[in-house]
Amino acid sequence: MSQTIVAKRYARALFQAASERKKTAEVGKEWSEVAAAVNASKELRAWLADSVVTADQKKEVLHQLFPKLSELPRNLLFLLIDRRREGLIQRIETEYTALVHESEGVAEAEVITAQPLKKKEEKELAKVFQQRIGKKLVITNRVDAEILGGIIVKVGDRLYDGSLSGKLDRFRKQLAESRVG
Repeated sequence: MSQTIVAKRYARALFQAASERKKTAEVGKEWSEVAAAVNASKELRAWLADSVVTADQKKEVLHQLFPKLSELPRNLLFLLIDRRREGLIQRIETEYTALVHESEGVAEAEVITAQPLKKKEEKELAKVFQQRIGKKLVITNRVDAEILGGIIVKVGDRLYDGSLSGKLDRFRKQLAESRVG
């Protein structure tokens, strides 16, 4: 079974349990902190993946690293250790965040620009696309100088390409098609 499918199942279970307790935001924040800590430390990831280290040793160290972790995230973390699925921590965080956004009517948008967006530009862009898709947007800006100018917006499986490089590509195709005919 694929790692993504397994991570989605764990994330869904965590989300459902957190929803029942009306603690989706708190649980999400705690799980994000765990995922960020694991992601930030190559040594911690290697140690967690080490089959020589016992589950009890891993639980003890993680309990010391995250002493204020509430019941739901702690139980999931320990379950992952027991099942030797520590490598799913980051994927579960991604899937959990997607579930929270979906439940709140929020869409994630990746905005690619040649220069970093200013806060004002980000707000204006969010306003325009919120009207188009009917959801509140959480924008992640990625800078890619290869687009030359303009903007590319990815929301779910939708792609809005207003980049200069995209326009040039479309223009080249039109020219090539007009020569063939």
